[in-house]
Amino acid sequence: MNANLEWFRTFKAIYETGTLSGAAKQLFVSQPGVGIHLNSLETYTGYPLFERKARKMVPTERGHLLYQQMQHSLNVLEEIQGRFRRKAGSDRPTVSVGMCVETFQQALEQHIPYIDFNLIMQFGENEKLTELLENGGADLILTTKPKEDNILEFEAFTTETLMVVCGKNTDLSGWETIDPHDSESLKNWFQQQIWYNTASDMKLLNQFWQENFGIMPEFVPNYIVPNKFSIIRCLSVGQGLAVLPDFICREAFAKNEVKVLWRGYNDVQNTMYFGQRKNSLYGDQIRFLKEKLIAEYAETLEPILSTYTV
Repeated sequence: MNANLEWFRTFKAIYETGTLSGAAKQLFVSQPGVGIHLNSLETYTGYPLFERKARKMVPTERGHLLYQQMQHSLNVLEEIQGRFRRKAGSDRPTVSVGMCVETFQQALEQHIPYIDFNLIMQFGENEKLTELLENGGADLILTTKPKEDNILEFEAFTTETLMVVCGKNTDLSGWETIDPHDSESLKNWFQQQIWYNTASDMKLLNQFWQENFGIMPEFVPNYIVPNKFSIIRCLSVGQGLAVLPDFICREAFAKNEVKVLWRGYNDVQNTMYFGQRKNSLYGDQIRFLKEKLIAEYAETLEPILSTYTV
């Protein structure tokens, strides 16, 4: 186990402010993140560095000794950092946000040049993002799987609808003759088609099939690509099918690059939630990001429905 310089910076901030919250404000990080750094440093040194009092962190003898030994070195490093800081003036807070890469590209990427704080983006599945939020590694996440937790809060803000989409050049011969109530004929036709999916997420395809046919898909996708926008780009010039959420396809629908083939017997929907820590230090920044995302999702979505839609 190697020591991390940030652990020592966090230790110095706790020593000088006397509280975890004070250190978090000084360093522009989350309070749980401060606690993780301190615990890691204490594990590394093998000694408790503070006594946890009700409203104050009191340094132990080992804590006093460590501070005396590393104070000068850290001050020198911080002075060097100050000289090379790109912008003078007050420090910019740093906010860490987690979501899927497609949502970032579709809804948030274009707003980044206009924000006045530092932003760290992290991508992953629901479980990974929630774990980051719990551990202080993220300040705001987008997830379809909220979790009951005393220190976290989740707020529903939109719903995405899953549907089968096809490329505009897809051969749909035979599709229009299928009885929409004949699920076996539908499944057989689907099984003979070319399918796309992403490497990391079979969940949407499985969910759509399970809710419409009561079983898992009986075929393996032909093409596994990096993300949902890759699927859309491939479908826009070729043939094939994919299960995708409506919001991701908004621009492709408008440009007639892909079409809605089948919405299913019933709408298959996932509710999207904002997840954040209660009493976050970055309330203003999180509010700004949430407003931008809500505005993007609130835009009228008018898919150009295929004339072949069942």
